[in-house]
Amino acid sequence: MTGKKRAGWISLCIVTLLAAICVQMAGSMLVVLPYSVYAGIQAAAGGNAADAMQSVMGNMENIMSIALVVVGILLLIVFVPWFYFGCGRPRISVESAKRVFAPQTLLVVVILAVGLNYGISCLLQMVYETAPQLMESYQELMESAGLGVNAWANAAAVILAPLGEELIFRGVIFHYARKAVTGMKSPKKAFWIANCIQALLFGIYHMNLVQGIYAFGIGLVLGYLCQKYRSVIPAMLAHLIFNGISTLFSGWMYSWIPESIVWYGLIAAVGIALVLATMLVNGPAVKENNQNIA
Repeated sequence: MTGKKRAGWISLCIVTLLAAICVQMAGSMLVVLPYSVYAGIQAAAGGNAADAMQSVMGNMENIMSIALVVVGILLLIVFVPWFYFGCGRPRISVESAKRVFAPQTLLVVVILAVGLNYGISCLLQMVYETAPQLMESYQELMESAGLGVNAWANAAAVILAPLGEELIFRGVIFHYARKAVTGMKSPKKAFWIANCIQALLFGIYHMNLVQGIYAFGIGLVLGYLCQKYRSVIPAMLAHLIFNGISTLFSGWMYSWIPESIVWYGLIAAVGIALVLATMLVNGPAVKENNQNIA
C-alpha cells in the first residue's frame, strides 16, 4: 500500500474522532441550551438574573447527567449504522457467538477488566496522595458529572458509554487503522500500530489529561480483545465491567485497601501485572502467519 493510501485511512480515523466529538457537543447543547434559555426567560420576567444563574448552577449536576444520556443515545444512532454498514461487518454467526461467549473468553474479559480497574484506580490514588493539584480538574469533572450518585449519569457511564465508545474506537476507527497498516510484513507489528492509533484517539476523545492517559492504556487492552476474538463484544463487556466497578461498586471493591501509598502502589502493580500476564497466557492477538483482520 502506498503512503498516500495509508495517510487516507488514518485521516478517516481522525474524521471519525471529530464526528464523535461533534455529536458529543451537539448532544450537550441540546440539553444545556434550552435550560439556559428557560432560565434566562425567567430572569427577564422576574428581573433577578442572580437567582436564575444560581438555579442553573444548582441543577448543573442533573443537567450534565441528562446530557450524558442524550449524548450516549445520539452516538449510538450515528455509529451503529456507520459501524455495520460502513465497515462491512459480517452478521453474527453461531461460530462467532460461541467464540465470543465461551467461558474462557468471558473469564479473560473479567480478569482484564478487574485488573485494569484496580491498577488504574490505585495509580490515580497514588497521584492524588503525592500531587493532589494534578488531580483537581479530574476530580471536579467526575463530581460535576454525578457519577455514582445520579441514576442518569450511572446509566450513561455503565451502559451507553461502553456501547457507543466501543463502536467508535474498537469498531470504526480500529477498522480504518487496520486498513492503514495493510500490507506490512509483520502482522503483529501492524496490529500494534493500528491498536496504538485507536487507543491514542480514544485518549484524546476524553479531552482531559488524566483521563486521556489512562484511557490510552485501557484502549490498548480493549483493542487486544477486539482483535483476539474478532468482535467488539468482548471489548464492550470489559468496558462495561470496568465502568460498572468505578461507578457503582468502587466503595466495597476498595474499602479493604489500607490508606497507604505503599499499598496503593503494590495493588496497582499487581493489577497491571495480572493484565499483562493474562494477555501473555491467552496468546497474541495476531499470529505471524495470519492475516491482520478482525
